[in-house]
Amino acid sequence: MEKFVIKINDLSKISLYTDIKSIITKLLNDISSLTKTVPAEVKYCGEVHEISENENYITILSFNKKMIDVNKEKNIANLFSPQDNFFFPDFIYLLIGMFANDLQKKDYYFVQSSVVKYDDEHSIMLLGDPNAGKTTMAYSLMKNYGYSLISNDNVLIHMSDGNLKTCCGTKSVQMRYGGIKLYFPEILPYVKLEGEDKNRNEWDVKLYIDEYLKNQGFHFSDDSIVTDIFNITTFKNGDTFIRSRERIDEILLMYEHLTKQIRSSRYALTGFNFPLPSFENEKYLQNRYEISKQICESTNIYDARGTVDTLTRRLKK
Repeated sequence: MEKFVIKINDLSKISLYTDIKSIITKLLNDISSLTKTVPAEVKYCGEVHEISENENYITILSFNKKMIDVNKEKNIANLFSPQDNFFFPDFIYLLIGMFANDLQKKDYYFVQSSVVKYDDEHSIMLLGDPNAGKTTMAYSLMKNYGYSLISNDNVLIHMSDGNLKTCCGTKSVQMRYGGIKLYFPEILPYVKLEGEDKNRNEWDVKLYIDEYLKNQGFHFSDDSIVTDIFNITTFKNGDTFIRSRERIDEILLMYEHLTKQIRSSRYALTGFNFPLPSFENEKYLQNRYEISKQICESTNIYDARGTVDTLTRRLKK
């Protein structure tokens, strides 16, 4: 079996042991398939014959039927699957839940959000449901006002010195083809539809614009102090408004977002027809609630609704 070590800064690492060829090929040749969801580095350690850890590892080994066993106390997962029948996203969903489980012990949490930095030190965080327009708004602020991208999917945060701080975030950016045509036609020459995407609804097709961002000189960052959090929804037309939330609603909003990856309720191991195991642990509930309150005391939290152009102007710091 082959070993990989997946590491988030110096805060957490999880080892992967596998003999599944498709996983090995992905991690050696297409690391973006992991880093678009998990802000981590991957080190290949070569072939090994035994497991050297007693916690924080995943084994995915070939077997004639699919099985899964998880020990959430030691943060261990053992998966078995036929060699040619493993669904790679299952590994990603499991991995981020296990990272969240380990990091919560240190009071670090993932928040699924887009985060953009507006000066040398400070950033704003964009929350919202899928398709709310987080990526669109983040790119619009980068394009129009020179903001730097900290995260387009999952950002790692913690409280320090009374401030909400970011540590690192995912940098890969996907946009819907329909959104590119509608809002950002300048990107069109740098992307193209291929294969089955040509016959799909343009709003169902997501395309990476990472190379475009790099070629155009957009900036990226990791560390910041979050000053404002916007729970957004964008529309093609209509009135725009930004309003403060009631404090209890703010706390519940932040508690929900600190909990998502740990409870794993957003995902399932679809290749196994099995719900993703929850890594919830009651002894950390109070910590998350207290940090949620601290976040609400240290940042401004708003609901923001409206068109992309108008919201971009309103959110500019």
